[in-house]
Amino acid sequence: MQRKSFFRTAVISVAVFSLAGSLSSCQKKIEDEILEKSIEQSTGNDVELNTATGKMSIESDGKKIEVQSEHASWPADMPAGIPKFSYGTVKAVTRTETSGARGWTVACENIPENSIREYDAELKKRGFETVLTLVTSDRGAGGSINATKGAVSVFLMADQGTATLAVSEEIK
Repeated sequence: MQRKSFFRTAVISVAVFSLAGSLSSCQKKIEDEILEKSIEQSTGNDVELNTATGKMSIESDGKKIEVQSEHASWPADMPAGIPKFSYGTVKAVTRTETSGARGWTVACENIPENSIREYDAELKKRGFETVLTLVTSDRGAGGSINATKGAVSVFLMADQGTATLAVSEEIK
């Protein structure tokens, strides 16, 4: 009798733990919850954090930030007319959205020399006005570009084989 009671308790315990485990996998990860609470406490705003898709997105008060560092690639939602920065490898992409603007930041590595000059020429071909182009070496391995076209601004900074491209678009 005692053995039967022990067996029944063991079976029920396994069933309860299995059910609890399967239910918890449907919920947010504990890491997301902790990070979400930390952001809420430091900003004073409610935020929604989701990392389940391989991206981290934070939403608060009509603003959204999304960071993609796994399998990052050129953003498909980049404004039309922005030439793809096809020099090197995309390592991370950040998207932001506020009530008046959208933004993209693309971080690249292993960029070749002369990419500043070549991207500057691509921007000009697409009708961008270069506000500032700075090349810091004869080979064009480092420097920056600041260009605009209508409601779109582009800023590129490169040095020692890495580059960061920032694009912002005003929304009317």
